[in-house]
Amino acid sequence: MARKSLPIGTYGRISSKKQLNGTWRASTRYRDDDGNTRTVHKFGPTRGVAEDNLRQALKKRNGIRGKLIARDTKLGDLADLWLAEKALQDGIAQQSLDLYRAEIDVSTDRRADKNAIKIKSALGGLCVWEATTSRIDAHLKRILLNGHRAKARRQRVILSEMMGMAVRHDAIDQNPVREVARLPRKNQKPRAADMETLGELRARLKKWLAGEDCEGGAYHGPKRNPRILDVADVELGTGPRPGEALALRWSDVDLDASPPRLTFSGTVVRLKGKKKDGKGLIRQEWTKTDSGYRTVILPKFVVETLQRVKAEAEPNAMDLVFPSRSGGLWDPHNFNRVWRQARGAEFDWVTPKTFRKTVATLLAAEFSPRAAQQQLGHADDTTTKRHYIDEPSLTPDFRAALDKLVS
Repeated sequence: MARKSLPIGTYGRISSKKQLNGTWRASTRYRDDDGNTRTVHKFGPTRGVAEDNLRQALKKRNGIRGKLIARDTKLGDLADLWLAEKALQDGIAQQSLDLYRAEIDVSTDRRADKNAIKIKSALGGLCVWEATTSRIDAHLKRILLNGHRAKARRQRVILSEMMGMAVRHDAIDQNPVREVARLPRKNQKPRAADMETLGELRARLKKWLAGEDCEGGAYHGPKRNPRILDVADVELGTGPRPGEALALRWSDVDLDASPPRLTFSGTVVRLKGKKKDGKGLIRQEWTKTDSGYRTVILPKFVVETLQRVKAEAEPNAMDLVFPSRSGGLWDPHNFNRVWRQARGAEFDWVTPKTFRKTVATLLAAEFSPRAAQQQLGHADDTTTKRHYIDEPSLTPDFRAALDKLVS
């Protein structure tokens, strides 16, 4: 009876034999990628050492084959392989990789929540074949029960791509994540600021800059930065992402053009790692998406704001329109902290992204959702409509048509 063929990437029973010189020889049959079965052997001073040496050699041999994923591959190892493959994709942002890694790996930061649910800590010990739909579904529901809807959605995306990778390597036949229960979406209606709110907010900011304290603001801290209102005005008049506004350079601004304009060509991000390695707080030389690289026409009040800022500004090495006090990049986290102090409790719902929603809502009402999409730098108007345009609750005037029902 013919001997049954080994699956590719596996080996048979290990046999050991003592040699004339006293060493041990461990050998086995291994089936390579080309389908041919070859004998592999290693030596050692004892039977155990020889067999261990052989297993290590087989492990390396398997690694040369591209780290083939098998049924018994642990999910923790699969996650590492998936991250490595993800890093090779064109256009993948470092901050996206950092976000994925944060959901996979247990943090070594002493300040981190020790009870945070990570993929490796919760599922990393499972073999690929053990990661069934029911187990993954229970894992995601556990995250939901802890009140972390966005986290559950992120981990579902990661797990789906991980298991899809296992399918591509023939480790499993189907992706178990496809059949998990749908995760609820947070259907929060976009909220834009109306004209009255904007007027009151600007008055609040001016009082704060004049030295007044407000409920919900800090009574102590660094000197109040007058640029907080200028950044808000530029955001209100152009609709950028917060990091895009802080990344503006004077070389991106043309106040002498007819009409005056500026180009959003980058964004401020913080990458995990050391400054010497090009990480930390940096100006990323591209926007979030290809559509985000855009030139916008400036309204009169933004032109006046930028003219004044330019006249008052001290030169800085990076040519930034809104540098930090030290002349470098203004960290978005630091900006947001100052913003929370300036707006106070009365306007605690207003963030830099609120201005973006306000611009989208105004342009959609005055022109079209397409106009809002172009101004915001979205690839299409789906995201603009769903997350940025504050649709009015009052329906259009349909009286002429409705009156026909009883005429």
